[in-house]
Amino acid sequence: MKRFGKKMTDKKEEHDYTRYTIFFIFLLTLFSLYYSSKIDLIALVGSSVSSFQSSSVLVLFWRVSCLLVAVSAAVYMVKIGAGNMRVITMKECEEITTYPVGLSKFVTFSSWTLLSNIAYFAIAASAQSLELLDITVPDLLLRFQVFIFCIGIAMAFMTATIVRHIILPDEVRIGRNHDHMFLFHEQIMHNFAAVFFAVELLIVNPALEPQFAIIGLLMGIVYVTFAYLFAYFGGGYIVYSFLHPKPRIAPVLVFVLAGMIALFYTGLWFVSTLDRVFAIPILLVWISLIVQFRPTHIEPANDTIAS
Repeated sequence: MKRFGKKMTDKKEEHDYTRYTIFFIFLLTLFSLYYSSKIDLIALVGSSVSSFQSSSVLVLFWRVSCLLVAVSAAVYMVKIGAGNMRVITMKECEEITTYPVGLSKFVTFSSWTLLSNIAYFAIAASAQSLELLDITVPDLLLRFQVFIFCIGIAMAFMTATIVRHIILPDEVRIGRNHDHMFLFHEQIMHNFAAVFFAVELLIVNPALEPQFAIIGLLMGIVYVTFAYLFAYFGGGYIVYSFLHPKPRIAPVLVFVLAGMIALFYTGLWFVSTLDRVFAIPILLVWISLIVQFRPTHIEPANDTIAS
């Protein structure tokens, strides 16, 4: 994702639009909550709960397998050592390199994609196990499963798309080695999270509703709010320069982020309404266009002068 450079602006007198950005987030939150209330989102989610349940042991095995892989990726991410991130400081608006360790690595949007993967498959496997044991599953847990699925699948597809078509090409353009982006945990966050959710969509075939797109919008608001709280009261930096609240365009970019999650969900909802004869090839093509499992080879500069 592109940065603003060493400094977001060379004009010290550049106007600070932070208050407008925060006010816009407040308005967007009010709209999202009003719309959610208008459509009775909680009841709508409740009507989809049963479609997520399965009595198949194979489905349970699939869910547990995905959960174990995702948890392993999170553990590996924590234990591998210090990370390496280029970030933008909140006050000075300067680009710096930080080396997060432990839980401080989970401030990126990609890491939230991994966490949503863990949360969904943990809930799905737990709920299914309880049902197979003829134990009543709490209604709250079942509703949360629907919420997390809508969030997770949209975030996974969006993350994979941004990494392959924006971040990696930018790394290649500037000639920087990006092998670290293909480590085990990165592969799960950027590639396999989307694959896992796509398979889940096909084998479970849940009854999704187009109105659930508002869940994606709410998720975007939650992440941006977290990013600002972390910047002001935690790390002192914003991971993604386009989320910095000071530029005039910041409110627009906040809406774009939240809107993109909702948009990706809408596309996946549409695929879920199709017969599997059409849904399977569409998802296969879609996945093939957004995942990348190997780094792009960067040709060394040719400094030889032709005689």
